[in-house]
Amino acid sequence: MKKIIIFTPLFLFASLLSDLKMKEFNLDKLKSIKDSKETKYSWINPIMLKITYQKDNTLGIVTSTKLFSISINQPIFKTGAIYYSIKYAAVSKKYNLDSIELQKRELIKTAYDLVYDYRITKLNKKILEYKIKNAKIDVERKKEAFLSGSGDSSQLDNAILNLNNLKLSLQDVISNLNKIKYSFSNISDLDIESVNLPKLRLISKNRYLNENLELLSQENLKKIKKYLYKMQLGNQLLSVSINGSWNYKDYKNKLQSDKQNYYIVGISASLPIDINAKTRVEKTKIDYLKSKLLLQDKKKELLNSYLLVLNQIKTLKEKLKIYDENINIYDNLIKTTKESIKAGSATYLDLEVLENSKSAAVLNKQIISYQIQKQLLNLYYKLISFKN
Repeated sequence: MKKIIIFTPLFLFASLLSDLKMKEFNLDKLKSIKDSKETKYSWINPIMLKITYQKDNTLGIVTSTKLFSISINQPIFKTGAIYYSIKYAAVSKKYNLDSIELQKRELIKTAYDLVYDYRITKLNKKILEYKIKNAKIDVERKKEAFLSGSGDSSQLDNAILNLNNLKLSLQDVISNLNKIKYSFSNISDLDIESVNLPKLRLISKNRYLNENLELLSQENLKKIKKYLYKMQLGNQLLSVSINGSWNYKDYKNKLQSDKQNYYIVGISASLPIDINAKTRVEKTKIDYLKSKLLLQDKKKELLNSYLLVLNQIKTLKEKLKIYDENINIYDNLIKTTKESIKAGSATYLDLEVLENSKSAAVLNKQIISYQIQKQLLNLYYKLISFKN
């Protein structure tokens, strides 16, 4: 039950995308299915219907001839090429549908990344607001020190510059929030503020590799290259075809008329002798061998991606520990400052600065939590078990 609660939001991946985007992907899938069906039966030749009407006076007599025929010339054996063309069509369908699914997953991940970035940027905005509060306090203190003669103008100038730089940074953050919002609206019809983010946890390396849609797609590509090689090989060998036609002929002039029904049935065998046949076969074989290497390379790439995410999460967790230490330090300082205020050796401004700094540290912890989830999303969004 726990897993369902944790993973259910990912089953709703598609709901994040706009209706327009979903319609585009659905049409791509429909076209892919039609293409696969066409490929599956591409080895079947069309039945030819032919109607001819002819009138002539070659012998000085007007003669009309009507001819209707149905004919076919159909290969029934091509040394395995027909069998592998059917296999090729089936795997191509899977590969194309998975490719479309991967495109959709990439777009969904982009949308979720934008939501994470939006939440992180909002937290950074709050952090800047706390820093601005502290900078304002610092300016007031430097101003008092300068007016009392215990401080110099350069310290006051630096404090004012720091405050203004923070204000400029805040405006940049607000601008960035709007940019993220507009980017998200190009992908989704949802309000970025109301999107429910999934709660993810680390998955095993084996699960990441065994359930990876991208790796499955690469395996299907290897099969496609294999079947293309077998098809090309079969096309260069013995081929057996049946051919036949049914004909109706109506011959007529003023002297005579004749109507005929007749059929022609035959079987033929052919063996192409082509100087480039061996080269074509070898080229498809090379493609197949390369696809096997690409599959190994993809496994290696995905393994490195997993290890990278692991490393990134480890670093982020170390940062969390540092922020926890900082919060503990701020808690002790706040407690000490409150006692100092009672004793008259500290002011409420000192306390406010510490409380603002602690609040900023707490927000930084939330940012890191989002960053960890964002890293985990890199592992989840291509898993087969979350396919829509």
